[in-house]
Amino acid sequence: MNAVDILKIGTHSYDSCFQENGEIYDPVFKEPFQYGTPYYALCNAVLALKTEGAERDDHVRRAAKALDAALNHVVRLDSPIPMSTVDRDTGCSWRVNHRDFFWPAVIRTYTILRDLGQKTENFERSIRSVDVEKSFRSRPPSNWAAVWLSGEWLRIREGLSPNGLNRFDEWLEVFFQERIMLEKGFYQEPGHPNSYDLFTRFFMADILNAGYNGRLKKELIKLMETGFERSLRVQLSDGSLASAHRSTGLTWTLGVQCAYFTYAAKFFESKDKVKSQLAKVAARRALSSFVRWQRKNGYYSPVENCLPVGYRVGFERYTSEGNHGPLALGFLAVAILNGFEDEPLASGTSRKPSVLIEHDPIYRAIAHYGPYSVHFNAFPSPDYDGFGIVDMTFGPNRFLHFVSSVKSMATGKFLNVGMAYKDEQVDGELTIIARKDFRLINGFQKVEGEDYCGFSLEARCRGEWYTYAAAVRIGENGIEIEESTPGLNNFKSLLIPYLRDPGTGTTTDIDIKKNEKRIRLIHGNEEIEFALTQKIHRVIHLPYGYENRRGLCGLIRVDLEGRMQGISYRVRIVR
Repeated sequence: MNAVDILKIGTHSYDSCFQENGEIYDPVFKEPFQYGTPYYALCNAVLALKTEGAERDDHVRRAAKALDAALNHVVRLDSPIPMSTVDRDTGCSWRVNHRDFFWPAVIRTYTILRDLGQKTENFERSIRSVDVEKSFRSRPPSNWAAVWLSGEWLRIREGLSPNGLNRFDEWLEVFFQERIMLEKGFYQEPGHPNSYDLFTRFFMADILNAGYNGRLKKELIKLMETGFERSLRVQLSDGSLASAHRSTGLTWTLGVQCAYFTYAAKFFESKDKVKSQLAKVAARRALSSFVRWQRKNGYYSPVENCLPVGYRVGFERYTSEGNHGPLALGFLAVAILNGFEDEPLASGTSRKPSVLIEHDPIYRAIAHYGPYSVHFNAFPSPDYDGFGIVDMTFGPNRFLHFVSSVKSMATGKFLNVGMAYKDEQVDGELTIIARKDFRLINGFQKVEGEDYCGFSLEARCRGEWYTYAAAVRIGENGIEIEESTPGLNNFKSLLIPYLRDPGTGTTTDIDIKKNEKRIRLIHGNEEIEFALTQKIHRVIHLPYGYENRRGLCGLIRVDLEGRMQGISYRVRIVR
């Protein structure tokens, strides 16, 4: 099954949401939700290019009707405002007329239908009539403005816009003046989310790929070079994006990676064959993650789990099936439009050792070796992640990973794989490292050898006497982790919050071997082992009451025997 097959299955999963007026209705709320309609149109338009006969005609019909509905919403400034935000507790909703995302999907769908010989004169008249500064609410340097800006460049290129290159350059320049860090290849937004860094750089790459030739071309080329390096490093070994702040667990980040790395492969093809090949592999790695979240006989999931519609596990307040499902598929459609028709990356494909250290203003470290990736967030957003190791992954085509912090549904607080401590062997309140507000003392230090790579750090909470230290090394035999509180000799525990149920029909079993100082997690034919150095005093297993972006979770608490300053353990793939 290749990218086109995956797009076809995902797009058809939303056919029951397609209304006679051309709109896509959300399956839970039974009405339009932001911008699902234009991306459903784009998916059908791209599939029309890849099919024949009656199947092709059906895709053309759906694309044209959805395009008509989307364009009417852009042109008619008094059109009904769709749902945009939903409270998970009660299902209450709010509305913002957020048309910004419509524009590139609208222009692309129009040009495809036109090139297929369809009657598009009415579409062209509507497109010509749009005043982008009246229709779209966001302004540069907002990441949302980058979306309509990429669509506007396509309209300028097609000769349908009243705006010229000089006006376009004025909009584009604001991004580089205020938010884009060229040398780091990073777009800044409050919280420094990896998602919207990638998202905005994708639209910059989209503009460059579409033949932009203005006075910011040199900057766009530089961003393509430095941004590619960052995107390569923040892609985890399972193909997903390293967890940091909002939207990371939404599947559009996987579709964007497919499209972005496809652009990068084209960009480097004549400049650097090695980088071009790395980009092609990265696109396939992202696709391997993308395809995991297609529900069996159901809607393509807007989040990185397959739990049933309405569960809303892993959802942001602004997420819905009828919105972000077609959006994720739409980004995959853009990749296909630019030649990406590959199959997902096979399991067992290794990566060369690499470490990315990011200090001010990001404060994260990511290491890769073979099938392993480890991501440490030293400056997490309190609403999204805990301090420490938020991601550990074990390669493509697997479900059992430790991706994103796990939330307690009782307290709303976060847990990561990592250390905790208390003053008594049995009773007493745990101090959990992941929940403390640490600051790095001397930053991350890169750790590299002939057969391993990784990083180390020391951090302190304001006003506290004792520090926290950690070292992570990855080699062929797995991930070795050391954690300690130098000088603080008390009772330590290892917390293992794990993915129990991603909604695929398979749940995770636990095999505890106390005397052997090991714990194995078994998910279908996948098995991950935690092997500890210290003796285990007791193990407490709490299988319910937790969740993260990947699904419903459980917690294993391993209390270690005796007083100690630190703990060490190895995490490895058994099968």
